[in-house]
Amino acid sequence: MNKLNLNKYNVMSSYFEPFITCEIRLDNITNENELYIIYANEHFLKFAEVTDINFENRKFSDVCPSSKASIFDWPSIIMNAAMTNRYKIIEQYIDSVDKYARLFIFGYEEGVFNVIIQDVTEKKQINRILQEKNRQIEYLLEDLRIKNDKDNVTKLYNYQFTMDSLDTSIKNYHEENIKFSVLLIDFRNFKELNLNYGSKAADKMLMEMGDCIIANTRKIDFACRYLGDKFLVVYNDVDTDIAKILFDRLKKSLKKVIILYDGSEIHFNGAGIDYSGQKKEEIIIELEEKIKKSKLLGTDMILQ
Repeated sequence: MNKLNLNKYNVMSSYFEPFITCEIRLDNITNENELYIIYANEHFLKFAEVTDINFENRKFSDVCPSSKASIFDWPSIIMNAAMTNRYKIIEQYIDSVDKYARLFIFGYEEGVFNVIIQDVTEKKQINRILQEKNRQIEYLLEDLRIKNDKDNVTKLYNYQFTMDSLDTSIKNYHEENIKFSVLLIDFRNFKELNLNYGSKAADKMLMEMGDCIIANTRKIDFACRYLGDKFLVVYNDVDTDIAKILFDRLKKSLKKVIILYDGSEIHFNGAGIDYSGQKKEEIIIELEEKIKKSKLLGTDMILQ
């Protein structure tokens, strides 16, 4: 053994981290390299949970018998790292001692080299806790975002979210030729309900309207409370014939499900269009104009 090599890093013998000096020796019987520990400070003994301090010139696996139970062949890992790199940092969970360690392997010369071991178990645990907290924060933010995208009363999407979704549908139409249709519904006697029965009764009716609209839209569609007693639905990936079926199904469902406090039916007017390249603002203007014309034709009319 090269004494100069061994003493070259002797200043580290009192290093506050676990420190060992190792030597690679060829076993004459097996003709394979074996890892021997020729020096270890007291911190290494505590890290490796070794009670036998008689370690000099003994095999690594004998000094640290728990390494034999490991799923990793640590003597081979350490030897290969020392011989093939000027210095090498390995960060790995060591199952035999149930610790996460960072190994700094360096100073290889004539088979002798050094290893500084940092126990980063606590750091890893803190990082894991931080990751869990970050995931919880992300979940809460996502939950908050979803709530912010929804109308408090009807649980439908709010105006802004649906306008953003309309932008997406327009983009998909131009880039992938995915057709879509838009329906605007205006409930006629909602104001009377509000005046005659109060805001709680009106909110209850809005919730029933929202439930009915949700039940009659698909997962790829977007329905929102547009303004007050107006609702807007974006039907994605539909042609004119399918859009008419969807409009009619929603109309029948609203007439069947929504009953006012005095036993009368809810009345509404609607307007639907198939998108054909208009700007978003032009879609809204066209729907509003059609709603006006629909009202001239009577109640419960959807103009397409």
